Parts: sequence; structure tokens; C-alpha cells
Amino acid sequence: MSLTIAPLVAVSESKETILLPINAVERETGISKELLRMWERRYQFPTPERDAQGDRVYPLDQINKLRIIRRLLDAGFRPGKVINLDIAILEDMLSSNSNNPSSNLPENLDTELLAILKHRDPRYVREYLTHQLIRMGLQSFIFDLVQYANIIVGDAWMSGKIEVFEEHLYTEELQMLIRQNIGNLQPADSTPRIMLTTALEELHTLGILMIEAILRLDKIDALSFGAQMPIRDIVQAAQKHKMDVVILSFSSAYSSSRATEFLEELRFRLPMSIQIWTGGGGIANSRRRIEGVQMISDLQSIRQTVAQWRRSKGVKAA
Repeated sequence: MSLTIAPLVAVSESKETILLPINAVERETGISKELLRMWERRYQFPTPERDAQGDRVYPLDQINKLRIIRRLLDAGFRPGKVINLDIAILEDMLSSNSNNPSSNLPENLDTELLAILKHRDPRYVREYLTHQLIRMGLQSFIFDLVQYANIIVGDAWMSGKIEVFEEHLYTEELQMLIRQNIGNLQPADSTPRIMLTTALEELHTLGILMIEAILRLDKIDALSFGAQMPIRDIVQAAQKHKMDVVILSFSSAYSSSRATEFLEELRFRLPMSIQIWTGGGGIANSRRRIEGVQMISDLQSIRQTVAQWRRSKGVKAA
């Protein structure tokens, strides 16, 4: 893809080699600096060079591989299973994981959506997504189109077919549309009462928004508190609003070690009567499992997790 930062250029013999500093790699791949350094120590990849000041700089071939790895982590793969594979194998894995669309999807979703994003006009993106939502209904739109469209847009960004700001345009318009359509969905007088948020420095909210939409469709009392809540605020809000469950989402850009530490401290401070559920690429990459924290493997499993909670409490669905 076209780079949006000014790269460091190192001249080697007769040709130029483009080397990017770690901050730029974080922006280009969505993988945090902490995670890049941890992978370097644990898996011996990436293998950055050093500039004149001794700082890490990364060649483009490694950045391209990191983009593919990020998409596979988003799809649920573990880093230890994919990091040291050849890039051709990773591309095949990504392609196989992406080619399972629902029959309810538009026939030319990939080409239509990318063409609309290339117009760079929010109105066109909004109209297209709105049309598909009306045609499919909110539930199918979330489960089928949004999950598949996220892969299309992410892969297009990774391969340079669209720019970062075009991916952001898609995400912003999609979130706005979902919020508008779940605003009037009223919960039934039933449990569990669920609080949704993200940890400090976790800006990605599409994951918890999709969960909120599914819960509201099922008339479950789900309340979103937005992004970046400190632990103290989560504990106070959960107790004040008498929540049964707190759900946090960690994107693959979030360090798995930081996600684990955040959840461990939250579990320590939050009463055990309030359950913690979590998911997303950031925490799925962690080898550690936290006692008293329920992992949600994918969007479809949220309903099963709610059903398990109700059975454990002897609560019938509304």
C-alpha cells in the first residue's frame, strides 16, 4: 500500500532499501510496538535492522508479512502457529479463511464495496451499507455482511488496494449506521445486565458495537460505555448500575500482555458476583488464561455464553 509516512531510506550498493522505524510499522500494520518486540524475542520474527542511532528499522518485506499475520490473528489464529511460516503459506491461509461468504451476501460485495470506498465520499458508503442492512435485516447484516466485509476491507488495506483513511471511512460509517439502528431496540425486563467497554488505550470499538447489536436484538440489557475506561471507573460503573457481566474487547493491535494484566487487575478489583467476558485478537493471542474471566471466541458464541450464564443462575430467557 502507499505509505503515509516519510520512510528512512538506506542505500545498499546500487539500489535503495526502504526501512521504516517501529512507530511507522505500528501504524502500517496495526500491531503494537510492545507486541513487535515480544515476537522478536520469542519467535525471532520480525528481524529488524538498526539505524545509525541504534533504533529498530524494518524492511518492507517484513512489514508485508506482518500485515498478513495481523489479519490471521483477527481471524483467530495464534501467533506461534503462523509467525514463522512462509509468506506464500500465510497468503493461502488468509485466502482460505476469507472465502466462505454467506449465500445472503451481495454477489459482488468485494468489488462493489471497494469501488465505493475509492470514491472517498461518506454519502456513497452510507447509502450502500444502508441498502444492504434494509435488504438483509440487522441480524444477518451483522453476522454475515459485516464480518465478511471487515475481512474484505482489511485485506484490501493490507495489500495496498485502499488507503488507511479509506478503511477508517468504512469503519466510521458502519459504526454510525449500527448505532442508529440499535438505538430504538429496547431490552426486556430480564438478565443478564451487560456492560460493554474497552481498556485504556484501546480505541477500537467496532467489536463491542457488534456484540451490543446482537445482545439488543435478543432484548438483553446491554449498555455501552464507549472506549478507554480506567479500571476504577469500570468497577464503579458496574456496581452502580448493578451489572451482571462486563464485556471488554481487545483488538489485535493491543498488546496481549497488557490485555492480560488489565483483565487480571480488573478481576481482582471487581466483585466475583460480576462476571468478566472478553474476546478479540489482542487477548486471543495470549497463552495465559485468567481465572474468573470467560473467553468469547467469536461473535456467534456470544449467545451461547449468555445461555450458559442463564442456566448457571437458573434464569429463563424473556
